[in-house]
Amino acid sequence: MRGRGGTGPVSNGIIELVEGGTRDPSVDEVMRLARTLNSPVGTQPTLREIVAQSVLVVPSDVAAALVAGRITDRQAQFAATTDEALTDVVAGVAGAAGTSPGWTAFDQGRTCLVSDLAAEQGYGAYPEQIVAMTPIRCVLSVPLIGDGKVVGVLTNYSHRVGAFGPVEVERAELLAEVAGLALTTASTEDRSLNLAKALESNRTIGAAMGILVERYRLSEDLAFDVLRACSRDHNRKLVDVAEALVLTGLLPDEQRNVHRLQGTKR
Repeated sequence: MRGRGGTGPVSNGIIELVEGGTRDPSVDEVMRLARTLNSPVGTQPTLREIVAQSVLVVPSDVAAALVAGRITDRQAQFAATTDEALTDVVAGVAGAAGTSPGWTAFDQGRTCLVSDLAAEQGYGAYPEQIVAMTPIRCVLSVPLIGDGKVVGVLTNYSHRVGAFGPVEVERAELLAEVAGLALTTASTEDRSLNLAKALESNRTIGAAMGILVERYRLSEDLAFDVLRACSRDHNRKLVDVAEALVLTGLLPDEQRNVHRLQGTKR
């Protein structure tokens, strides 16, 4: 396990050693990454871009990232990987073991490096099972920081023992720093999109209620109950039922539900 290192200058990759051993982040490369990672809109598209960049920048054979309030054996709401089948196996092993470099990086907010899984003594049954079930031999996990707190983790996997040295660790950490900023923006975009969708849904439901109020001289509360009954009976979202009524003028079991809810027989 490693703590955070320094930063370093970038040329064709992200960071290169310079004469005298001094490293500085390349402003041009950081700006390029920032532009690339901020191009997608929303958390999920941003995560997909993060893992795509990570296998090139670090570099690695596979990269996976997730955003969550906490890591458990359940699938995170937002996750992306460059190899879904392999990552599913890794997630299953981590869940069974109750630990992994990624879990530790998330929980402790620091970089975790396992250079040789076959020789690793930590992380419970995780190293042995990963070696037995996958071609992965080296793991590098870095926390993703957004708004001053850990919001996720980025993990790079290699088939080669010792694949991640100091330079690769710095590359991953630099990428994670830029990714954290991009995810903060993406989270704000998600909230804005969700609000816009909620407002649009409310307008659609309101329009559908208006049709029922006009058609049957119902109260607004009763019109809403009719929509909700249709939603429940047909296992459809309320907004989808409302949209269908607005677009087609039709509502399944409309009169039956109206009469039933009015307390009268058809």
